[in-house]
Amino acid sequence: MVTIEFERFGELKIDGRIYYSDMMVWWDGEREFVEKGHLIDMKLFTRLIRKKPEMVVIGGGQQGRVKIPDDVRSLAGSSKIKLFWEPSDKAVDIFNAMARTGKKVAALVHTTC
Repeated sequence: MVTIEFERFGELKIDGRIYYSDMMVWWDGEREFVEKGHLIDMKLFTRLIRKKPEMVVIGGGQQGRVKIPDDVRSLAGSSKIKLFWEPSDKAVDIFNAMARTGKKVAALVHTTC
C-alpha cells in the first residue's frame, strides 16, 4: 500500500521519497509528476481517472487555491467517482485513510499555495 507521508510547502513525501512537484498518486503506488497549476482542467482530470478509481482526492494547496471547474465535477458525477477537495494536508489524510481500506483511490496533490 502506498502512503503519502507528508505535504508541506513545495514538498511531498511518498513512501520515503521526497518530490518537489505536484503529484498524482494511485492506490497501487503508481505516481506521476504534474506541472504546477491552480486549475484541474478536463485534460488533467482524465489523466487522473484513467485507472478508473472509485474516488479522487484533490489537494488544493495549503491555502486552497486550486480550482475544479463544473465540467470536471460533472464528469466525476456521471462516472460515479466520489470527488473530494480539501487543502493538501487534509487531502493527504483522506487519501491515506481510503488507501488503507483497500479503496481504489487516486489523488492529485498541489504542494504550494
